[in-house]
Amino acid sequence: MKSVLKTILPIIILAAGAATFFLLKSMQTEPERVARPNLGPLVKVIEAPAQRVQVIVEGQGTVRPDAQINLVPQVSGVVVWKDQALKSGGAFIKGDVLFRIDPRDYELALRQARAQVEQARYQRDIAQQESDVAQQEWQRMRGGDSTPSDLVLRLPQLRAAEANLTAAQARLEEVALRLERTQLKAPFSGRVRTSQVDVGQHVNAGQPIAQLYSIEKAEIVVPVPDEDLAWFTLPAPVETKADEWETQRINSGRNEDPNASLHYARRGATTRVQGKFAGMKHEWNGRVVRTEGELDPQSRMVRLVVEVDDPYAALAEGSPPLTVGMFVNVAIAGRHVDNVRIVPHAALRQDDVVWTVAADGILNIRPANVLRRLQDNVLARVDLNEGEHIITSQINGVTNGMKVRIGDVQKEAGS
Repeated sequence: MKSVLKTILPIIILAAGAATFFLLKSMQTEPERVARPNLGPLVKVIEAPAQRVQVIVEGQGTVRPDAQINLVPQVSGVVVWKDQALKSGGAFIKGDVLFRIDPRDYELALRQARAQVEQARYQRDIAQQESDVAQQEWQRMRGGDSTPSDLVLRLPQLRAAEANLTAAQARLEEVALRLERTQLKAPFSGRVRTSQVDVGQHVNAGQPIAQLYSIEKAEIVVPVPDEDLAWFTLPAPVETKADEWETQRINSGRNEDPNASLHYARRGATTRVQGKFAGMKHEWNGRVVRTEGELDPQSRMVRLVVEVDDPYAALAEGSPPLTVGMFVNVAIAGRHVDNVRIVPHAALRQDDVVWTVAADGILNIRPANVLRRLQDNVLARVDLNEGEHIITSQINGVTNGMKVRIGDVQKEAGS
């Protein structure tokens, strides 16, 4: 009996399981099929509103003095005194006496010249008196019936005496000038680059003894591409009459017109000069004052000269000066352009087009009129409808009118 039960029980279990499977299968229903629409790829977009933008032209350069001279004495002699500032790195202001040459020889020459003037004046006075006496004698002897000659009136002797007096006075002025030149004064406020003079040294006229540079103004030579000249105001290279400035649209008071053909004014564009001093960034104001002689024929770069007035003025406020030799960045304030959009490079596609999308999710391909390419963005004019955004994502197989999904929206390029 037990053996029969062991044989029949598995068969009953299998039969019950099979019956349950077929019962459940007969009860199942077919799942409802739902068609999902193709929403397209997910994209990132930016808001690029049309706005008024000022173009900034950037460049770099090295600071140099606007004036640099060799200090050369005009008289010879022994140096008897020198200013402590007359050494490498020393600073001075305009009119400071930098060193003195022994003046004694020139003082003696001055006394001698004064004596010669007095002697010449004495001779002139004698000649004048003798001429007056001759005139009186002629009147007494001849009356007014005839005119005496110059020789009778001793006028040649008088003119010679006056000429001698004039020469003596000129000699006195010359000696006084040479005495004045025994003191060498600073022609401008500046600093000493090099110096080779000391007390007791004999210097000769025409011998360079020091090199000075001005700190009243500083210059920076900034090379920029030729095409960048269209974006900012240049100082006129020649003087022009006032009415010609107006008719040629290069007067300093005109509005900046992006379509203007000339961009000259009496004063060039303003600049911001930025450099590092003691590891910290500092800024100075400057202005474009001229361009150097010619365009570089190989690089097609124009060398602008930016001038900074009083580069040491910030010392009074505890800020560093604009030091000669400093490497700086220069930002030139350019013209304003209207109705322009800031578009990142990633959003500008081949052939200068952009992809746009509105709330309906339809992609449109629109042309972009690129005005200027910047480091990270471009300035372009693009016609966009209300609520339309520019796509920054990379998509394969783009066609005009395809469907996309809008993801992240950035307020503007670079945000």
